[in-house]
Amino acid sequence: MELERITDYIDSYLDIHSYHDDSANGLQVENTGNVKKIGLAVDACHESISRACRAGCDLLIVHHGLFWGSQQLIVDNHYQRIRALIMADLALYAAHIPLDAHPIIGHNRVIAEHLDLEDIEPFALHHGKHIGVKGRFRQSGSRAEAAIWIEKELGACRGLLEFGPETISTVAVVAGSATDIELFRELKRDGIDFFVTGEPKYAAYHMAKEFGLNIFYGGHYQTETFGIKALGEHLQRLFAIPVVFMDTPCIF
Repeated sequence: MELERITDYIDSYLDIHSYHDDSANGLQVENTGNVKKIGLAVDACHESISRACRAGCDLLIVHHGLFWGSQQLIVDNHYQRIRALIMADLALYAAHIPLDAHPIIGHNRVIAEHLDLEDIEPFALHHGKHIGVKGRFRQSGSRAEAAIWIEKELGACRGLLEFGPETISTVAVVAGSATDIELFRELKRDGIDFFVTGEPKYAAYHMAKEFGLNIFYGGHYQTETFGIKALGEHLQRLFAIPVVFMDTPCIF
């Protein structure tokens, strides 16, 4: 399979050019042009790259790529990662916010479906586009019951702030790290009983307390495995090409 055919499709499917993002989304490192096996990972770290090489992958698709913001120097571990890609003829593709936001296979939509939410709608404006989702449980339940269910479905709990209502019906999801003041205002305005995100932030504690919010932290890494896996399944069905996920968890 031609690399360009796959990456052009992902560009279009994820609509990567319509989002404001620090990540240089799209093909970041190319190979000689052929793809027989695709690797998936959350991070373009050396461990993911090495494992993709050993698995015989020709293309590695990640959520957190190697190039962000302004021009970066190719030195130290950044050099080692890029050298490993080139030496193995392994292409690298990154999709950051477009993978958060996708309405079918995005992290947040997939998590909402795992939580069995109903009436799923867009949520969390980011530079004029929604990147998260909100919905409601089929039946209201206690905060403790909701936390147990969410941890079971996400596979991790990195923290829990309990400053909101004790009966839970409405839930919002923004994977990764989400703590800005505008988001907290949106949570309060929309009457969200439980907010599910990834990485705990110090600044969120008092904001959550003052806004009266419940927040479940499922881990930055763990909450961002859902969309990358769903994208891989989609590509495997579409192109009939083997796909393998490189699980490289961390404490965050």
